[in-house]
Amino acid sequence: MSLRNTLLKIIVTISFYVTAGIVHASEEQKPTLTWLSIDWQPAWIHDGPLKGLGYAQTVERMLRERMTDYVHEDRPVTNLRIYSVLQNRDACFAASPYKGADLLEDKKQGVIWSAPSYVFFYQGIITTPEAVPAIQKYVKDGYVDFNALINDDELIGAFQPGRSYSRWLNPILANKEKTAKMFRWSGDTRLTQSMFKLMEAGRIDYFVDYVIMLKYHEASTGTPSEHVYLPIGLHKELLGFGGIACSDTPLGRKVITDINEILGEIRLSSEVREVNRRWLMPEAQEEEYWRKWETELLPLKK
Repeated sequence: MSLRNTLLKIIVTISFYVTAGIVHASEEQKPTLTWLSIDWQPAWIHDGPLKGLGYAQTVERMLRERMTDYVHEDRPVTNLRIYSVLQNRDACFAASPYKGADLLEDKKQGVIWSAPSYVFFYQGIITTPEAVPAIQKYVKDGYVDFNALINDDELIGAFQPGRSYSRWLNPILANKEKTAKMFRWSGDTRLTQSMFKLMEAGRIDYFVDYVIMLKYHEASTGTPSEHVYLPIGLHKELLGFGGIACSDTPLGRKVITDINEILGEIRLSSEVREVNRRWLMPEAQEEEYWRKWETELLPLKK
């Protein structure tokens, strides 16, 4: 090898390591942002033909793609630890009730929220066709009297203790006397599928959850479900907002500012509208859903 080629090889090698060092140093200078997720479909979908198409998952991905000033990392957590993690380290969670509206007070401390990123209908009753006649005696004008239903000795309902439902249901489900006849399920994985399996095995007659659980069950199995969704009277004509929750720290506050700026753009995108339509909009509620989206969600900038 000639002296000229040797020097050229040395220069190229040095340039490579200098460039790599600069890139590495640049990455080290970026703050690390941890994104929490739970095994709950269709907020996050990690396998199957619908992989990556969860409604929180989609918004989180679009934010991360645009937030290039951060190093992003993933951290799966259990349903019960979401807010304790946010309160103890810098992190964000993309499926939280807007401004913590439906959280118990202890979960709101040390947490801040973005502008809303999605609209949802509150929980109802998901049940089997066989149980509908027994539940119907608690239905008036199409809505279930939840307080009366859970007192029925012949029907077994299920819920997940410690989970945040709605500000109207939380006090009821936290009362052990009122829920003495209900089944408490405390699993942390495959939350959606597990509740359906309990019902299909005949262990419960109904469970409390969103209509989106039924939509995902149908989409993931590829066949129309025989299960029935009945709205709860406590939630009549109520829709909620969801957004991104982050730790209330200097980094978290900077992150929320950046997120709000990006949300102003991506909430107008067809991708975000489609993922909301697919999972969060009940049948025959399209007009009401998009009215809420256009007149109430979009004007909220933080």
